[in-house]
Amino acid sequence: MWLRFGFGGALMEYGKALRHILREVDMTQADLARRIGVSTAYVSQLCSGKIKEPTLTRAYEIADAIGVSADYFVRLMREQ
Repeated sequence: MWLRFGFGGALMEYGKALRHILREVDMTQADLARRIGVSTAYVSQLCSGKIKEPTLTRAYEIADAIGVSADYFVRLMREQ
């Protein structure tokens, strides 16, 4: 819940934001999984919303692997 805390109003789900960014940078879920050292199934579960959001540490690893800031995720989620 750390990405939603304190902003108020409805926000885009983390998984939807992650899918959007992966499309933007032309990266597959498998590519991301390899870069952060997790299974493709884990990334798939994040993207589908089965896992609502990663830990704070993992969120920073994901953002770094994709080449965006964690703040970019938050801004995207706020914009819907």
